[in-house]
This record gives sequence, structure tokens and C-alpha cells, in this order.
Amino acid sequence: MRRTLTVLLTLLLTAAVLTACGSSDDGAGLDWSSTKAPVGADTGLVWADALTGEIHLSDGQTLDADRAISSFVVAGDGAYVVDKDDDALIEVTADGARPTGAHVETRAKASPSGRYLAFIDTLAGPKFEGTVHQLTSVVVDLKTGEEVFRSTRGMGDVEDDDLTDLYEDADYGVLAVNDETAWISVPEGDVLSIDLSTGKATSKRDTDTSNPKNPWVGPRFAPEPSEGPANPDRTWGISRISRDVPALAADPAFRFDRDELTSADGARLVPRTGAVSWRLEAWVDSETVVGHANDNLDNPDFVKDPKTPSLMTCTVPDGACTLVPDSEHAILPEPSLY
Repeated sequence: MRRTLTVLLTLLLTAAVLTACGSSDDGAGLDWSSTKAPVGADTGLVWADALTGEIHLSDGQTLDADRAISSFVVAGDGAYVVDKDDDALIEVTADGARPTGAHVETRAKASPSGRYLAFIDTLAGPKFEGTVHQLTSVVVDLKTGEEVFRSTRGMGDVEDDDLTDLYEDADYGVLAVNDETAWISVPEGDVLSIDLSTGKATSKRDTDTSNPKNPWVGPRFAPEPSEGPANPDRTWGISRISRDVPALAADPAFRFDRDELTSADGARLVPRTGAVSWRLEAWVDSETVVGHANDNLDNPDFVKDPKTPSLMTCTVPDGACTLVPDSEHAILPEPSLY
């Protein structure tokens, strides 16, 4: 009888310890896929059809999310997309689409190599009121399938704070992620810097997130965030330009995007797009920039009711541009850096 009581007490104590561990601030992790060779978006031009969820990889392969999507990243064994209707984070591979159980409103980011995925889950934390839950920061190592970081740190207190007001007024989201660090801006005003080798986080308060001196900001020529990004070796950068076109719109306030490219020595290059309006967005590599162009604005009627722009690539230093076929509803992967 004494032996039975001893065993019973041991089991009860063990259960109590496990329960205490499970009720930590970090909560329970999700079941993630793993892959020995993660693939990121640093391999060439990648884009997706926002209406169908068809993802076009740089090697010519396509993945099908089979749903409308609001954003995506290339990571792990394929891609991760955000469902446009319910913000569900979906893993998409050659085998099909699988809900991860996470929900993302402010978009996910992945490291350039595709190994790490970082996001803020809107439903993982305890419920505050209505549909509002305490937000949760999550970083996943897709090579091991393990969560490196999961925490509600900096997300407000369910008991003491009005989370609805806090989240409405705050500017938060994943700033950047590489293979060493993830940076997440949280609603309380801090920027969390997460060491991906240990999962430990440090915080920095009152930070100007767009300051180009910050490690999470991608290469740029000018300090103003309105200037577009520079290419990886900082030899060319995107300059935001808009012009009026009297032949199409008599109102001088009606301006058309016509971005240009600026070299490191200050030379300006006007892309040879063959379009009336275009916007350059990201660099595929050191010589190729990608953006959207509307080549249908050839008369005032189209200006009033414009057609959907197509994806376009341009090269430096020649400025030659090419429209990507059947890309009228294309979106680009979320950049790894801010």
C-alpha cells in the first residue's frame, strides 16, 4: 500500500510540473513541416497570382494554393501564403496546400534562404474580447520543423490593458528576418531582436524603424523611406518618380508613377518600358529589377477605368524592360528586409 501511494504521489507531482510548464507565456507550438534543403526567394524571379494562389517559382515550377491570397513567402519545402478571406497561414508544396493552424494579418516574412519563417499570430494568444486575442510572435526553423520563438512579450496584458485600442493605434509586425536574427516590432513600442541560434530575445524601445542604420533595413541610397531599395551590391537604386501627362489627364494633380533607376555615381536611367505608368518594387538580382507596369493607358478612357497592370522586369545598365506574360494579378513575395 505504501509503495502504491508513493508511485501515485510521484505521478501527481510529475503532472503538476508538466502543467506548470505548459501554462507558460509562450503557449503551445504548432506542428511544422521540416526539410533538409529549404528554398528561399533568393533564387530568381518569383511571383504569385493573387486571385488563384498559383505560385510561379524561379525554376519554372508552379505551386497551387487553390485560393485567393493576400501575401506569400517562399520558404521551407515550398511557400507559405496568407488566405485572403480568413488570414489563415497555409503551407503550399508540390503535394498541395495544408493549413498550419496560424493566422496572420500583418504578413509573414522568411529569411532569404527560406530556412526561417517569422510572423505575428492573431489568434494564438488568450481571448480578450469579441474576436480580439492577445497577439503572439512566432519564429520557425523550417529545416528542423521546430519553433525557435513563441511569445506574447510586448503584446499588452489581457487583464490590465485594452488590447482592442492598443492594437488599433499601434504599428506592429515582422520587420525582417535573416539566418541569424529576426526583428519584430510589437504594439507596446519595442523592437524585439531574436537570436535564432538560441531563441533569446532582447528589446529596444523608441526606435525609428525606418532609419537606414538599423540592421533590419535593406540597402538604400537615400535616408528617406520614400526612396526605393538599392540592389544587393548597391550599384543601382530605385528612385520614386511621378509625372503629369497632359495628353492623358488635363488635371496636373493627376500624376503617373514613372520610377527611374539611379546609379551609385548619380547617373539617372529611365527604364524603356513601353508603358505609360510603372512602379519598380524589388531587385531580383544585382542587374534585374521587378515591378508593375500599366501598358493599357494609351487614351483618356483607360485612365478613368484602368486595366490591371502586369508584372515587368528591367535590367541595368541598358534599361531594357519585359512584361511577364499572364501576370495581370501578380504579387511579389514579402521581402526579407524592411
